[in-house]
Amino acid sequence: MTPLARRTTAIALALGSTLAIGALSRAPYTADRAAHGVVRLAWRARGERVEECRRLTPEELERLPAHMRQEESCEGRVLPYRLQLSIDGARVVDELVQAAGARHDRPLYVYRELTLQPGAHAIAVVFAREGAIPPGEREASEGTPPRLALDTTVALLSRRVLLVTYDDDARRLVLRDGSP
Repeated sequence: MTPLARRTTAIALALGSTLAIGALSRAPYTADRAAHGVVRLAWRARGERVEECRRLTPEELERLPAHMRQEESCEGRVLPYRLQLSIDGARVVDELVQAAGARHDRPLYVYRELTLQPGAHAIAVVFAREGAIPPGEREASEGTPPRLALDTTVALLSRRVLLVTYDDDARRLVLRDGSP
């Protein structure tokens, strides 16, 4: 193909693409007209980190390279939390939230959306730590509290989002208007 033919083909393709995009931008679009509202649970929390240590046997130490030989092996993880959500007295979410990461040593992330009909709804959210702090360790004050709860009645409007999130400064769950 000659340089002139290549240039002509490229210009024709660019012009055709521009015209196609312009035509598609005029196509009618109907947004979702559903009359429901949304309750969104979304937060990031620093869970309680625990370490489990044990002494390695002489055989285990022998199998390790010389530069990696430590008498004690410790594995850390973040304790999981149980998330429970009840709407109008009915339990709609009951799940275990594990910390992110392959070793479960990253923050905990919660993201759930539920659609509801507009009107008044009783919402109860509980986010409680599963498991106990091992003996001899104390709870860190900067982590997420062992139990968070929010129990309220809300007026959900059509096409609105109510956001339940964790306020790190107040160390509690809060309800906000999450609509754009």
